[in-house]
Amino acid sequence: MPALDSTQGEREALELLIRGFMVARMLRLVADLGVADQVPQDGRVMVEDLAAACGVLPPRLGRVLRSLAAFGVFEVGADGSVGQTARSRLLRSDTPSSLRHSARFWSGRGSWRAWEELDVAMAGGVPHEAAWGIGRFTYLRAHPEEARLFDAQMANFPDNRHAAVAAAYDFSGAGLICDVGGGNGAALRHILTRHPGPRGQAFDLADVVGAIPPEQRMEGRISVVAGSFLDGVPAGADTYMAIRVLHDWSDADCLRILRNIRAAMAPDARLLVVDQLLESDPSRGQPTRYLVDMQMMAMFGEARERTEEEMRGLLGASGFALRRVLPTGSPVAIVEAVPA
Repeated sequence: MPALDSTQGEREALELLIRGFMVARMLRLVADLGVADQVPQDGRVMVEDLAAACGVLPPRLGRVLRSLAAFGVFEVGADGSVGQTARSRLLRSDTPSSLRHSARFWSGRGSWRAWEELDVAMAGGVPHEAAWGIGRFTYLRAHPEEARLFDAQMANFPDNRHAAVAAAYDFSGAGLICDVGGGNGAALRHILTRHPGPRGQAFDLADVVGAIPPEQRMEGRISVVAGSFLDGVPAGADTYMAIRVLHDWSDADCLRILRNIRAAMAPDARLLVVDQLLESDPSRGQPTRYLVDMQMMAMFGEARERTEEEMRGLLGASGFALRRVLPTGSPVAIVEAVPA
């Protein structure tokens, strides 16, 4: 009997990584179709009934689900019945911190084609611009369905960061909290629910804040202001937040954003930068954080995740002093800064 190749396990593991795009695309397909919502939590359904509910062909859907079942996503019986697994339940819309939004977002059309052009980043180009001929945010404005998916992903990011930030920081003494690049206001709703005193201000592009319905503005406690943080930031708040904003931008643009915030701040105001901080040694870091860094390269070229020291440098160059870094119950940290 020939000796087993000692590298066989590593070969198989690497092979799965190489073919990972196939798994991601199948997950996006079933998430787009809402398949997990159609499978009982603790029961089974025939693939023919699933296909009818989703408006697709039973044999084709059955093959996709069979392949995903090999990865522990759904359980497919020999009789064609489909049941849930711990992983497939995470794709249900009603699961707390559902991964359905992630499955649809990460391999969505805008990102998918940009990643095909990743090579251009090695010569200083921007993959998204090479794929689509326009920048990421211009693309999202031109594709409102993907833009709303982006908003949903940010609001339901599986790290549960909005709840984690609300729990990790004492906002009780705040008067007005301006969420710079505040998206659909999810972070403010978490914070204001825990703290009855402060008011919130969601500041973002007009199409973004315009999509926040009145019933999500907490009976007027959340106001909306339209504008671009590249041009300026509303004055008058005592607490400014930038949650997962700076990683979308180059160092030069980050300095511009931070200086605009600094110009709007009173001397006793404070800034909370909420981002993932990379370990300088990747062997000690979480792989998903470095994948986000690569997503930033694919979407924006010079945008990036940063280490604590890199964040300290940006803040210092824009007129801030880093006061402290607070961990949260999610991968993001709260970097508290004050005017220098």
